[in-house]
Amino acid sequence: MRIVLKDRYKKRTITREDGEQINKMINDLWDKEETITIDFSKVLIASVSFLDEAFGKLAFDYPKEVLTKKLSFENLEEYDRALLNDILLSRYHQKELGENDISRPKKKN
Repeated sequence: MRIVLKDRYKKRTITREDGEQINKMINDLWDKEETITIDFSKVLIASVSFLDEAFGKLAFDYPKEVLTKKLSFENLEEYDRALLNDILLSRYHQKELGENDISRPKKKN
């Protein structure tokens, strides 16, 4: 499955609420699709809140190996890619320390 952010979400890629919609869509597709590709063509994010809500919180639900196998990112600006990597590393570190987001229902691996 390919999700083109510009086509689907226009300019709604800034706030935590915007990210929550994408996170929900990914979770809804998770068991139905072998892979999910997020295409960032012509979209500049540079928003920690959006990236954390959309993708960072997935680290609480899925092991790193599972997440990297299932989810891929294309046409992501270098700055946004670095920001996303930092967010994911931070969330996985938080998970290792046992500081999971307890308000989220647990997912099966």
